[in-house]
Amino acid sequence: MLKRDRSVVVFSGILILSMLLVLAGCSATKDEADHNPDHFYKLVNLGMEKSQVESTLGVKPEEVEGTYIYRDDQTGFGVQISYDASDLVVSKVLYHDQDSKIMGLSDASVSEDQMASITEGMPYEEVKSLLGSEGTEIIEMSNPADPNNPIVMMIWFNDDQTGFYVTFLGHQGTVKSVKFWK
Repeated sequence: MLKRDRSVVVFSGILILSMLLVLAGCSATKDEADHNPDHFYKLVNLGMEKSQVESTLGVKPEEVEGTYIYRDDQTGFGVQISYDASDLVVSKVLYHDQDSKIMGLSDASVSEDQMASITEGMPYEEVKSLLGSEGTEIIEMSNPADPNNPIVMMIWFNDDQTGFYVTFLGHQGTVKSVKFWK
């Protein structure tokens, strides 16, 4: 009987330790997410109600020319949102008060010569292959012509702050326009 009681105690101890490790892992993951530059941007979706955005982000916005900037004080990054007359999100922009910080999120190695190869209608996967890396999404907005395919802008920027702005129809959809910034 004593042997069985010890087994139960050992098993219970292992179970409790396992649960603590899992919970510690979850909080570390949440903490990591809270420090990602695009964390606020990713939490907001087109069509969300303003009250839901505010409760999800948990910060008071700054109103600037009809848009609302929700900033993460720990990272300095945030999201700039436009709402329609019904207080639904119609656009979101990855925000930082220094544009160079947003450009710095991209780790591309691209040149202006590649621009001629990017054509309207080209799928995202081809652009990604041509430019050699994933793009960094910085803008998403409702598309009145096709509500199922939002307009999305992604960037591929070099360390010297030159690079591409590529606008797609739909998430990882097809190219609508491309601009090289130097």
